Amino acid sequence: MSFSGSAVPEEMLTSEVSASSPVRYPLSARRYLLRDLGPKRPRPDDKTTGPSLALARSRRMKRSARILVLLWIPFWYIIGQLALFAWMDESWQLERTFSPPRKWAILHKRLAEMPDRPLVIMLGSSRTDQSFQAGRLTGQLAPDGRPLLAFNMGLPAAGGMHQAMYLNDLLAEGIRPRLLLVEFVATHLNRSRRGLQSEEHFTLVPWISAHELLFLQRYFTNRRQMITEWLEARLAPWYGFRWSVHEHLRGRHSHPPEETKFDQSWRPIDPWGWRLLRDLPHAPAFRALRWAGAYQMYFHSLQNFELGDKAAQALRDVFARCRRENIPVALVLMPVSKEFQELYSPEGRAQLDNFLAELRNRYNLDVIDATEWLDKEDFDDGHHPLLSGADKFTTRLIPEIHKLLARTEPPPPGR
Repeated sequence: MSFSGSAVPEEMLTSEVSASSPVRYPLSARRYLLRDLGPKRPRPDDKTTGPSLALARSRRMKRSARILVLLWIPFWYIIGQLALFAWMDESWQLERTFSPPRKWAILHKRLAEMPDRPLVIMLGSSRTDQSFQAGRLTGQLAPDGRPLLAFNMGLPAAGGMHQAMYLNDLLAEGIRPRLLLVEFVATHLNRSRRGLQSEEHFTLVPWISAHELLFLQRYFTNRRQMITEWLEARLAPWYGFRWSVHEHLRGRHSHPPEETKFDQSWRPIDPWGWRLLRDLPHAPAFRALRWAGAYQMYFHSLQNFELGDKAAQALRDVFARCRRENIPVALVLMPVSKEFQELYSPEGRAQLDNFLAELRNRYNLDVIDATEWLDKEDFDDGHHPLLSGADKFTTRLIPEIHKLLARTEPPPPGR
């Protein structure tokens, strides 16, 4: 059929075009269809070029400022924390924190001066610290004829946990005592509970080193709290040492307050580890004041005494270690007044007696019971001695030490 010379119907034209080939759009329109939907990009000759660059510069400056602030905050935080450590010295500390490094330094000095002498060392608390005049025993002859070296390693607030740590440190340094005396610190065997005295309570966790933390944490009932408190003091010292900062600013550390100026724990240490006691007033009012302080500190705790499993295990570890290392060891019950002994409840006293009997039988221990060696007038506060008490205690202890040395004298070579 021919349509020449006549009009072609519109429907046929449409169908013919669609059937022959697809409509070809411009390339740019097909590839960048979505470009027109977005905001128009300014061109160099656009009038908005100036304000846009200024806006971009302002945004970059704000972003950089935020980054600088985020960097400077931790920087100054670290500087502030380190400044506290640089500011701190011994005037910040209590006697229970600065006494251990002092005594270790004195002991090392004595061992360097007298390396070949048999060593008699006594571990204990502030009672040992103030009672055993080790210098009086130093120089006396051992059963083998050599002069002795005696040292008082009693430290304030130290109990079985710290005694186990100090023994471990001694052996780690190659220091082997010829005879080891260990104080039976009954008050520190109390189970750790809120509001009651125990060795955990007396341990100032923020002040201990990482080495001490790793050793002592095995004996703490609340290990997580101990580690958390130690980490707080390292990561945020101004918070961890807030009490020490407050007391230091008040001048209570470097200069003891009036009510504690007669506290013997602030006295210097002699070359053999003994705390150099001084004569104190013998007035009845003074004695009553000192006893009232001890009564207030210990009455509630000893009336509710319960033997702590962790604290008891620490003392067992001391004697087990001595057995493995073949170190002669004896347990010493320090002098306390009758008034102080009566602070224990009958149940608490029975637990202590049973535990003492267990130690004696299990480890075949020698026990020096010095509980009744001193009179009431020889005590400062019922359980710490005055100068007269330290003299009496040492006078009676020295013969006991010689007996133990003679009984534990090793056989001569070849026998």
